[in-house]
Amino acid sequence: MLDQADVVVIGAGASGIGAALTLAQAGKKVALLEKGNKPGGAGMFGAQGLFAVESKAQQESSEVSDRNYKLQDAYKELIDYTHYRSNLALTRKVLQESASTIAWLADNGLKTELVDNTQEVHQGHPRVYHQYIDKFAGFQRLLEQFSANGGEILTETAAVDLQTNGGQITGVQVEHADQRHLIETKAVIVADGGYVGNKKLVEENLQIDAANLYSMGERKATGDGISMLAKLGADTSSLGVFENHAASAVSPTDPKWHNDTIFTLTNLPFLWVNGEGKRFVNEDICYDFALWGNITYTQGGFYYFLLNQEQVDFLQENKLAWTHSFERTFTSLSHEPVTHEVGPFPTIADDLNDAIKNNLAWKADSIEKLANKLDLSLGNLQATVTRYNQLINENNDLDFNKDPKFLAFPLEKGPYYAIKAQSTTLGTIGGISVNDDLEVMGKDKKPIQGAFAVGNNAAGMYDTSYPTLEGVSCAFAWNSGRLAGKAAVKLLEQGCEKYYH
Repeated sequence: MLDQADVVVIGAGASGIGAALTLAQAGKKVALLEKGNKPGGAGMFGAQGLFAVESKAQQESSEVSDRNYKLQDAYKELIDYTHYRSNLALTRKVLQESASTIAWLADNGLKTELVDNTQEVHQGHPRVYHQYIDKFAGFQRLLEQFSANGGEILTETAAVDLQTNGGQITGVQVEHADQRHLIETKAVIVADGGYVGNKKLVEENLQIDAANLYSMGERKATGDGISMLAKLGADTSSLGVFENHAASAVSPTDPKWHNDTIFTLTNLPFLWVNGEGKRFVNEDICYDFALWGNITYTQGGFYYFLLNQEQVDFLQENKLAWTHSFERTFTSLSHEPVTHEVGPFPTIADDLNDAIKNNLAWKADSIEKLANKLDLSLGNLQATVTRYNQLINENNDLDFNKDPKFLAFPLEKGPYYAIKAQSTTLGTIGGISVNDDLEVMGKDKKPIQGAFAVGNNAAGMYDTSYPTLEGVSCAFAWNSGRLAGKAAVKLLEQGCEKYYH
């Protein structure tokens, strides 16, 4: 075990690897800590690529819109989306770094390819998503580069405390194999992925019942780094931001339950009703995962989508010319064409019964009985169904402007089915307040000397929700890591007194 390092990086996901390799290539002695038994984190095991602007692939694209999409365009999109409630200087730095990060990743063994945007409603937008090529081998090559440059990876090693002297970082207390050890250091970069794996912290910062939140985030991300920085007086006022991402049909009794048919039905724009029994959105919002996730969150974290037996019988025998909202995500990875259709579902009756047995679907002969089973207002639910049938018959959604091609399947007679969909998050994206060099800011708005926070541990890129540009959170991880690494190099070379004054 190391006794000393120039910089200790806590967490070996995308942001941690980005920071650690940047430092090692600058000749610094770096300890990269990973609490689990293997590095990679959500940046490897979850993400498939990242956002960038003005990359070589975009500049050389055959698509004029790709070539014409500039940093200023991306900057305006992001700050308009956040209503200027974000760190503009940090946002610009991340965007400025993004193209060079794509090249840097490729130079160090993780290549990407510019692919069509993976969400249906983004097809008219210039392409920004750089999909990993040979992801797992590419991450391994990055780690090999880190080791070749003198870096040391310490797996199954958790940071448990930060040491300071006179307000300046002096060491990191770590735990490995039930033994405590102090690594003396001049700087720490906290990159351990936020706090989505910490039930208590999640409940403290969540605005919905935690029972309605389905997490696809990194379970090892338990907020250790955030808690350690909070003890030093870091500003934690921006913690309550989640990366809401679509909605999921989840069994409350079996978290591992999955059914392909129910999964597909959840990703289509049927009639949705909230806990009041009211329609609340144009359901084709399902083709933008961030906005879909946001509207689900605002409804208390859940809604029900409704079918009747006539629909079920149709879907059992026929294809439906609606696009599965995740189809482009899957076909992009496999380089297959998009079909823009689903079905038929020959086992749909059994699949619905499976969902009913797993307590996420209900069947009733009438709207009255369905409302009773769901504990919804009968008046509201009946009025909603009647109104929706009217809009279908008129082929015009005067209430929420859903595309007329999705105004199908009037719910005129039973039996009826309701399937619950609930808020889904990829992780927490509200973190510690930082400046544009990713230095941790105290409640007094002054940096804590030698402390940096990156990726999902750092606030400033978002306001209250994830933006609609694809791949931004992964891009923020890589780029914030690299930016913090460069700032830490400057700190080491200038010394604290000169750097902070």
